[in-house]
Amino acid sequence: MSTATIKSPAIRRRPRLDRQIAQAKIVLRELRDTLEDLDDRRELARAKQRNAGKRGTDWESVKTELGFEF
Repeated sequence: MSTATIKSPAIRRRPRLDRQIAQAKIVLRELRDTLEDLDDRRELARAKQRNAGKRGTDWESVKTELGFEF
């Protein structure tokens, strides 16, 4: 049996494997983004709980401090 015969099925499978790896990377990126979003939501919920009942900053002072002109 020649080496060309042995290698040919592996060569045909490689593009499919590369495609699967690329798809897996996309899924992992989406999962990482989702986990970061969930972590942000959890952090926001904690901040809201910590600041419950406290007076917030009024919009006029925020605009002035950040230099917004509306």
